[in-house]
Amino acid sequence: MNEQEYIERLKKENKLLQDKLDKINRGNERKRRFRWWLLKRSSVPILGSRLKKSINNAITEYKEYKTVSVDTVSDVSSSIIWRITRIGLFAFLVGVVPAAVLIFQTKLLMNQNKFIENQNNLVEADRRSSLVFVMDNVLGDLNEELKYKGTNSKNNISNTLQARIVSLSRAMKPYQYIEDGQLIEEKISSERGQLLYSLIKSDLGQQSLSDIFYAGDFEYSYLKEVSLGRGVYLKYAKLNYANLSNANMPAANLGNSELKGANMHKINLSDADLKRARLIESNLKNAELAGADLTNSNLSGSDLSGADLSEAILWGAKLIDANLSDAILDNAIVDRQDWLSFIADELDLEGAGDLENKYRIKKQGKKQFVLVPRK
Repeated sequence: MNEQEYIERLKKENKLLQDKLDKINRGNERKRRFRWWLLKRSSVPILGSRLKKSINNAITEYKEYKTVSVDTVSDVSSSIIWRITRIGLFAFLVGVVPAAVLIFQTKLLMNQNKFIENQNNLVEADRRSSLVFVMDNVLGDLNEELKYKGTNSKNNISNTLQARIVSLSRAMKPYQYIEDGQLIEEKISSERGQLLYSLIKSDLGQQSLSDIFYAGDFEYSYLKEVSLGRGVYLKYAKLNYANLSNANMPAANLGNSELKGANMHKINLSDADLKRARLIESNLKNAELAGADLTNSNLSGSDLSGADLSEAILWGAKLIDANLSDAILDNAIVDRQDWLSFIADELDLEGAGDLENKYRIKKQGKKQFVLVPRK
């Protein structure tokens, strides 16, 4: 290759490199113009026309006079404050309006859920109240069986009928219903209360009653202000959370019964047998318990304020967290000589301090002590 050809080749390569460099420069120029155009276009939405104009005036004034007047600075400052306020209001609207809509939707959803729950409870109430017709048939069969029992039968019924009664008691689950236009707060079972009342009043034998109470379920029974008569047999009955307020059942046999959380406000259980009964967290305010046998019963957390426990047997009764405010304990029987100080100092029961001032302990026999009023 001679010198001339070499020079020509270099010229061609130089031209190609120049073309590439021009192409790159044109691309960079287009990008720069695009960014400048984008900045100009976005400056108005971001800064606002008022703020943009103020800034332009300040830059122009500085280029011309190499200084910026107080009025120009004030104009820029006021424009910035005005713009921030506008953006803040916009952000407030953007943030608060959707939140308000969400809260409103949540409230509507909660109301809808409450409506659905009420509707479900009403449907459940209708379904369970239909068991009353089944109960009529069972009680009819009970009446027929008892009618033809012999004199030595002791009014006990067949295992088949017992099983039907047990199954019926378990099917009658508690529910809520509408009363005075409002859904009641606590679940109850009026049907269980009706079934229990009917069994007690049917003069059914104690063996059959014990079997039914032991295997059946009468929790949440509604027996408010019901008079069951004297000496009713309810041994082993599961009456947790039942409503027995103002019920009249003196000398009732509730031995080994379950009455956790039961409402027995002003109940009459004088001379009742409550040995080993579980009365945990039950409401026994102003209850009539004179002469009741509460031997080894569990009264933990129960409210016995204002209850009459005169001559009641509290031997071995558990009273942890019980309330004995204004309770009457004349001649009540306890199992330890330091019982008053024990419930006041160790158990720290409410109302125990007043009982110490009101009663003294009198020994009556081996491991048996009586509370006697102080003179």
